Amino acid sequence: NMSLHGSLSELPLSDVIQLVSVSGKTGAFEIERDTESGTIFLRAGQIVDATVGNLRGESAVYEMATWDQGYFSFKPGEESGNVTIHLSNASLMMEAARRLDEWRVLRRKIPSLDLVPYFTTREAATDQVTLSPQEWILITRIDGEMSIDEIAADLKWAPFDVSKLLFGMITNGLVALARPGEAA
Repeated sequence: NMSLHGSLSELPLSDVIQLVSVSGKTGAFEIERDTESGTIFLRAGQIVDATVGNLRGESAVYEMATWDQGYFSFKPGEESGNVTIHLSNASLMMEAARRLDEWRVLRRKIPSLDLVPYFTTREAATDQVTLSPQEWILITRIDGEMSIDEIAADLKWAPFDVSKLLFGMITNGLVALARPGEAA
């Protein structure tokens, strides 16, 4: 009976999942960071379901894979009634690694999800920039008060996806970031 628990700063989630999938275990990983917690379910070593916040399935795995701090513990035998993930563990982890690289790039302009996006100039929004439907939806949520995390929760989108859209808007000068309570 293998008890597996530890710190994500010492052992990244992808390594932990590697270990368990090789052993063919069935059970659940509980992952905690600050006030957030999520679960990844394995059946015979294969990831079949995951949840964190409003996210479910693959996007939940990708979100938790970007956590570089927090704690995990494995509960053997704990099962999920749902199968929300159909990719192989290897494909999931490859995509998670790709996102982690992308995340490092995003962090250069978006160091924290607690920051509050606000419009630098109103007229630029409609003038020079062609926006995708997703960007329009995001723009309706930017109010100079909600943080990136709060906007993601409000839209039920992954913070990663919101950050990716914001990165473009910040790069072209449409949006800037402020600390809570300091936005224009």
